Amino acid sequence: MADSASNFIPCMLIPLQQHYLLLPNTTIAEVIPMPHIEIDNSKSHYWVGQYNWNSQQLAVIDLESLVEGNPSNSSEANKLCILHGINSEAGLNAYALPCYGAPQLIHLNESALKLASNTQDSEFLHCQIQIGNKVAYLPNLDTIETIIDQQQ
Repeated sequence: MADSASNFIPCMLIPLQQHYLLLPNTTIAEVIPMPHIEIDNSKSHYWVGQYNWNSQQLAVIDLESLVEGNPSNSSEANKLCILHGINSEAGLNAYALPCYGAPQLIHLNESALKLASNTQDSEFLHCQIQIGNKVAYLPNLDTIETIIDQQQ
């Protein structure tokens, strides 16, 4: 009989302002207390600025602002989530997202993934899912990383 524990995927549930972000654990490089970010208001509405991490200038973007088309307001974020770039064509080694609390490690299987109702479509999301009473974004990282790369 197959080991049922192998059917679970370790994921991080990352608190954003209004939603959560669900990512495979392996995409997270580091979560740190909110550092000083070089603010850049000359770029798109979702662009927060840049942060120097391990001798790299990382783009810092507001994911909810990107998805919803609203101006970024990440002044109350208390952590910075640094993600590994996965899209080799975009050329990003890493980038960062402000978050609003400590990410939570959860283990999910297919039966735990239920589509959330009354959600908006976005090219930056695969879908939104309901996890208990929380709505989480399942991001389209390829598209997100491509648009970040175009802004740099």
